[in-house]
Amino acid sequence: DLDALHALLEARQAMPFAYGPNDCATFAGACVEAQTGRNPVSGFGKWSNETGAAKAVKKAGGLTKAVSSVLTKVQTAMAQRGDVALVKHDGAEALMIVEGDMLVGPDENGLRRLPRAVMTRAWSAE
Repeated sequence: DLDALHALLEARQAMPFAYGPNDCATFAGACVEAQTGRNPVSGFGKWSNETGAAKAVKKAGGLTKAVSSVLTKVQTAMAQRGDVALVKHDGAEALMIVEGDMLVGPDENGLRRLPRAVMTRAWSAE
């Protein structure tokens, strides 16, 4: 449901990054849920700070393994609008959503967009 995804992106346009309610994993989960009705990251636990998020990722075996356990990997060139993308940005891994030629994800001032070329892995939202 791309209309629901667009509505979610519009609603979060100015929402700042915050561990728990709007970090890269919870944002990606909310985007997939808007499209499919299921949140694939809801089983990773809950956190409210960077330490808690790091523990959840470590417990799941790392970000790539965690996402691969709940979504189907696709080639980055085949990733479609609404799919989940892994990027390395500012020295860290983060999840973003494919938005056509750009990727979108939470940042301290709301949503940020990066070129699709920075995507290193992708998973289908379906």
